[in-house]
Amino acid sequence: MWIGTEKRGVDLPHVSPSFETNVPGIYIAGELGGMGLIRNAVAQGKEAVENIVGNIKKDSKADYDLIVVGAGPSGISATLAVKKANLKVLILEQDTLGGTVFTFPRRKIVMTHPMDLPLHGKVKLKETTKTELLNLWKSVLLKHNIVIKENSKVESIIAENDLFKIKTLNGEEFTTNTVLLTIGRRGSPRKLNVPGEMLEKVTYRLLDPEEINNKKILIVGGGDSAIESALLLADNNKVTISYRSENFSRIKPKNGKKIKVAINSGLVDVKFNTNVVSIDTDTVHYTENESKEILKLENDLVYIFAGGELPTQFLKKIGINVITKFGELVLKNK
Repeated sequence: MWIGTEKRGVDLPHVSPSFETNVPGIYIAGELGGMGLIRNAVAQGKEAVENIVGNIKKDSKADYDLIVVGAGPSGISATLAVKKANLKVLILEQDTLGGTVFTFPRRKIVMTHPMDLPLHGKVKLKETTKTELLNLWKSVLLKHNIVIKENSKVESIIAENDLFKIKTLNGEEFTTNTVLLTIGRRGSPRKLNVPGEMLEKVTYRLLDPEEINNKKILIVGGGDSAIESALLLADNNKVTISYRSENFSRIKPKNGKKIKVAINSGLVDVKFNTNVVSIDTDTVHYTENESKEILKLENDLVYIFAGGELPTQFLKKIGINVITKFGELVLKNK
């Protein structure tokens, strides 16, 4: 899998093959470490715990053997793996169960491959809805008496007397032997930093596409989230995609086929090699093919899918090193 491009780097925390950061006792798995696919995130959560288990201090006075921060695919898998190892675990989530998956549009199809979920076994899903996937996780967690502390955003993680003290914005404090960060990158969406981006009509998530009708919509981005959102909105709206590159080179094959059909049938208009320069109440202004000429597009709503910003300041506050990768090839974990 390629991380970043030659021109656009991607910030990633430094993580060893065992998923441990440069801060001994703090591990990272899932999207934060560069693995965004659900199957890969689930596998990483399980594998990280396998490495952590052997390093748990048996005589520790901490409240928990492991605290997992983030209840997305990787965090859920890790928590189940810890439970399987008969260790004391707590999972903290700043929002709600599912992490990034929870923010998917309600009708969005999550394309994944068979995955091995600890304490459950093989999950053979090739296509499923967000609701079905969340219900699966809920049932597995309920079956094994695992409770997620939702709406518990971690404010600080401090090493203290051979353990870690974790504080949340709610004022709660916990101590743990080890920490596994499975937070996503999309909690802080990457912005375009153009005039008008703060208007109410601009957003970074599509939650209820079925409620949006008869609108002139601009979608900015060329990844799977942008394509899938465009397809969900195309039937009942006039949808235009603005993408800075010359083609959709990083999307799933099935999405590639679907968007091609939508373009050929006139359901979606795509403007390649374009960049949004400003957003107004009724229009969007953009440039094309590196030209300085400003073009105008009538518009009601703007959805920006430009990826997510790494929570760099939070990581640096903990003491974790962050590096920038420019078009580097990394290997998937088996």
